[in-house]
Amino acid sequence: MSVTSEKFKEELLNIEIAIELDRGKSIPEIAEKFAVKLAVVKAVAKKTGFTEQKITKTKNRRFSQAERGVLVERIANGEAFEDIAAEAGITASTLRRWCKQQEVTVPRRIEQISLAEQREIRELLEEQDWREIAFAYNISLDVIEELKEPEHRQLNAETLSYLFELLRERPRASSKILCGIAKEAGLDIPDSAVNSYRKRLKLLGII
Repeated sequence: MSVTSEKFKEELLNIEIAIELDRGKSIPEIAEKFAVKLAVVKAVAKKTGFTEQKITKTKNRRFSQAERGVLVERIANGEAFEDIAAEAGITASTLRRWCKQQEVTVPRRIEQISLAEQREIRELLEEQDWREIAFAYNISLDVIEELKEPEHRQLNAETLSYLFELLRERPRASSKILCGIAKEAGLDIPDSAVNSYRKRLKLLGII
């Protein structure tokens, strides 16, 4: 694929992300929808001024108990503490106080996790749902993303798109068969990438 084509795909993705941000979708939801890193969505949000707009819009207003509950629940579900505070336009101390009132523990940041725990988490991510791991280790989705780099993310956009369609059409086919089909199409995809992307699509309920 040419550089121009790659750049066009990237610009198109950025536009789609911006549209979802404008619709009010959260950063983790958008990252999951497009199978990209949180950092990619955050970069688009920053570039388009979305984060600043959200803060200006909500600044100085009072939050109802129900609204506070929604924000705290998002933290309990693994979303990044700092992102939620920024989106809501409130200080970290305020959000931390709400969490304490509702007996929800604020997830640890990456620098608060020992190297031994990081190795354990990486191993567990190969077999278990990230939500279970996040709860067990008291970490957010941001930390999960930093610790896990699935094999399929090494593929370029064209190859990943082809693999997506292949798995949609033949979700039960073995990795060996799918790799063979891809090879006939001129694409060299390793078994590990097929397996990791299959897990990802199953987790999202796509296949």
